[in-house]
Amino acid sequence: GYQIAKMIRREFPESTIIFGGLHPTTQPEEALSTGVIDFVVRGEGEEIMLKLHQAIRGGSTDYTNMLGVSYIQNDVIINNPEAPLIPDINMIPPFPYHLFENPKYDMGFLTSSRGCPYRCSYCSQRLLTGTTYRYKNADYIVDELDKVIGHYGQNAVVFYDDNFCLKSKRVHELCDKIVDRGLHVNSELSVQTRADNVVEHGGEELVRHMAESGFTHMGFGLETGIQRLADLSRKDETVEIHLEAKDLCEKYGMDVSFFMIFGFPTETAEDRKETFELVRDSGVVATKYNNMIP
Repeated sequence: GYQIAKMIRREFPESTIIFGGLHPTTQPEEALSTGVIDFVVRGEGEEIMLKLHQAIRGGSTDYTNMLGVSYIQNDVIINNPEAPLIPDINMIPPFPYHLFENPKYDMGFLTSSRGCPYRCSYCSQRLLTGTTYRYKNADYIVDELDKVIGHYGQNAVVFYDDNFCLKSKRVHELCDKIVDRGLHVNSELSVQTRADNVVEHGGEELVRHMAESGFTHMGFGLETGIQRLADLSRKDETVEIHLEAKDLCEKYGMDVSFFMIFGFPTETAEDRKETFELVRDSGVVATKYNNMIP
């Protein structure tokens, strides 16, 4: 990102360059110290970015009082106070798919909720959303899904929610709406979620309903096969419940992936080997190993 910003500044010296997202939210000073970035939008960007755009285009300096904005003034980095989260994400306009009608773009992605109330110590998402959980209503989601599947012809759609199955009631309602629209007929839907939510909150009824509604894959953040490391990271769920969730999904024909992390504090080579063997022997269709990044 910094490399691209330098290229833009070199080619278009009069441009205004704004950074946002998780890393600049936590490290605005780093971004602004590159010498090529004018503003950092911290936290959720939709409302802040619109107001900042209006201020810049209007030629004003209203941004000096704008929540969630960082900038340089008289060679000093200014971090305005944090902006509140958007309380109702149903108020955010739908994604402008018409601006990305190019085969280079994969449109098979949606988010139906934001945030996660759990306390896993390795998770950086809380730096943006805290421990809140906000979700779009079922009609909003199926309208968006209908556009992706019906208009843009996507037959595989991934929900990139941090924790899709937190509230089983909303998932059941969404499944009913998907079936009512016939969106389950020619599409395969995938989610990522917590294993304990599936087993303990939703159970067999939830998995069956999801499988009947076009959901063909679940990804679980197992992270480690060592319970000691799971406890150390405040995962608040067991290794065993991930295997139980996997078996439950497979019972209804759903594929399962495990997402993993290498590099937990106190982790040993033997821990990594044992984790690898557990995932390999579980028979999941895919896995992904991430490095812990302080």
